[in-house]
Amino acid sequence: MPTIFILLAYYWLITFSIIGYGILFNNFFLKNTNNIGFIGIYGIFSLTLISYLINFFLPLTESINVVILSVGLINFLVSIKRDLIRKNIDLLLIVFTILILFILTAKNHDDFSYYHFPYIHLLTENSNMIGLGNFNHGFRTHSSIFYLTALFNLPFSNFYLFNLSPVFFMGFANIILYKRILSYLDQTKTAYLLYLSLFSLIFINIFFYRLGEHGTDRSAMILIFILTIELLNLINQKRNVDPNYFLRPIILTTLIISLKTFYILYCLLFIPVVWYFKRKNISLMFFFQKSVSYVCLGMILSLLTVNFFNSGCLLYPVKFTCFESFSWSIPLNEVEAMNNWYQQWAKAGANPNFRVENPEVYIDNFNWVSNWVNMYFFNKVSDFLLGLVFLSLVMWFIFFSKKTQIVEKPQFWLIYSIFIFLTLQWFYVLPALRYGGYHLIALLFFIPFSIFLNKYSISPKLMKKKIFLIILLTIIIFVGRNISRINKEHHIYNYNILNNAFYSDYQQNLKIYNNITHLQRCLMEDKSSICENTKIKVKFLNNRYIYYRHAK
Repeated sequence: MPTIFILLAYYWLITFSIIGYGILFNNFFLKNTNNIGFIGIYGIFSLTLISYLINFFLPLTESINVVILSVGLINFLVSIKRDLIRKNIDLLLIVFTILILFILTAKNHDDFSYYHFPYIHLLTENSNMIGLGNFNHGFRTHSSIFYLTALFNLPFSNFYLFNLSPVFFMGFANIILYKRILSYLDQTKTAYLLYLSLFSLIFINIFFYRLGEHGTDRSAMILIFILTIELLNLINQKRNVDPNYFLRPIILTTLIISLKTFYILYCLLFIPVVWYFKRKNISLMFFFQKSVSYVCLGMILSLLTVNFFNSGCLLYPVKFTCFESFSWSIPLNEVEAMNNWYQQWAKAGANPNFRVENPEVYIDNFNWVSNWVNMYFFNKVSDFLLGLVFLSLVMWFIFFSKKTQIVEKPQFWLIYSIFIFLTLQWFYVLPALRYGGYHLIALLFFIPFSIFLNKYSISPKLMKKKIFLIILLTIIIFVGRNISRINKEHHIYNYNILNNAFYSDYQQNLKIYNNITHLQRCLMEDKSSICENTKIKVKFLNNRYIYYRHAK
């Protein structure tokens, strides 16, 4: 059977199952949205948490995954006649049909074969493992997207769906942004949010158009655009807002942190929420009275527990969160060395063909800036900035009007100041775009420019025409760039979407799995002599396999 049929069948079944879980989550915890995009995000959140909880006890095998996804699919089918599905099904089908081009790829992210695939594969074969960080540096900084993806270990597909997760973040984010744009079209006072939503939609589809570039980073960045728009919308409401709507940013933030733990600093974005609650005389105890807050806490605790089991650290490689006394723990001197290495790499002090001398001196203070400017700013950051400037000029040209209007400026400086701080922190510690720079720099452009465009007075009819023209152009560019990419991959990798639509075989990395299987066999068969020369040892304690360094 041509693999394109297997790929597309599971693609749609997983999409519908995610929505089914989102409906269950919304009905049980929130009951406050008719935006199917957010329903999808809630479904991703639910499935990720379920995956964490199950894998503490069982491997995510094909049979278990079929049962899990079937529950969501059944609930979707039961709900299909409800207004939420009936009124949104056309938009859902259009968005995810366009995104089929996104998932047709021969080559994944550069880290896929290094640690994404082997980690996900281990989740489908094992549970209760401790000390995985001793096998691979990447295993020490796991992402919740691995747990979501492990659920896609399904019959007839083997492990060839292990790269799909980013498409669901892309798809539901696009729906959220499109629905937001429609809702702001007739609200002149909040047109800045229309522009910001439009900027965000254009950005994620043109700048993030390749699945092979997503990894574990860009899904979180996409959610940060959504979170920013939500917060600006909520804190600028003149009338009193139902506090339950503030639960949505908590869910988004939790999911963002779970995707990349260094985004824990984005909890600072709740300072404006605290300010808003104080201004409206709403008690912060509200959050402690809502069960969804504890569900989010459960997700964070699951994340930290897995981090601890993998490396002995709650937030690797933050040294003060590490506990060296456990047998599987990464030594503190190695944690510090890896922290320095991440900085050295991000500050252009290392690449596959180059290493600076005296890296400790290089990364200290701002000794690295001049080299970073020469090696990374030109042309990586400079090209990105030129792209943002070009996009801003195009938007200004399209929405410019000789007729202006007086509008009240939104309260955005507190959020904007937090983004400035986060940008400075990013620049000082890990100044690589993939480590959080893309969305920070983009938002520093988009927020003030959206407010600037809000001064132009444009008739609703003309505004709609301009908006839909821009969305159409965005779709054309997205489709065109992906078709060009697929054609290029066909020539380079002999990629054939009809007979073999899955990604290329060479990206499977089963070495760690085979090593673990070998170590387990040594333990079970009591043949220690077979494994006496291995650097990593294994012991079985309290129904868990614990992997540790030979020196310990």
